[in-house]
Amino acid sequence: MLDIHITEFYNDTARILLSLYRAFPRQISMYVEDISGLDTPDEYGLHSERHLACFNTFLWLSEEGLIRYGDIERQTAFNHCVLTLDAFRWLSSFDAVEGGVKFIDELHIAITQGTSNDVEALIKSLLNAQARRHYI
Repeated sequence: MLDIHITEFYNDTARILLSLYRAFPRQISMYVEDISGLDTPDEYGLHSERHLACFNTFLWLSEEGLIRYGDIERQTAFNHCVLTLDAFRWLSSFDAVEGGVKFIDELHIAITQGTSNDVEALIKSLLNAQARRHYI
């Protein structure tokens, strides 16, 4: 599994979006450890690779226009975090292929009962929708 980091990216993305959807429209503080798991800094206090990958997922989601945040707390938390309108619309939309099930419901089921492949497929559909939107 040379691409385990990509699988973790999709899972982190799904958990971040699901957490923010549940809180929407409130702005909340999101702790990286709540998504990536317990961090074990090294003897110099530097975060683990896993923690940093999750931290950078938050940054990337913001750069791509899916989430917003007010400020960052020492690479541990994103304060005043909220979904953007585009992300909220996508997560609230219905999937005609799945018989009218909301994407957010599919995402919740994939995280709790499905496989990493299920989560990956849903997040890829979001990213593809975002990409199409930018080219139109």
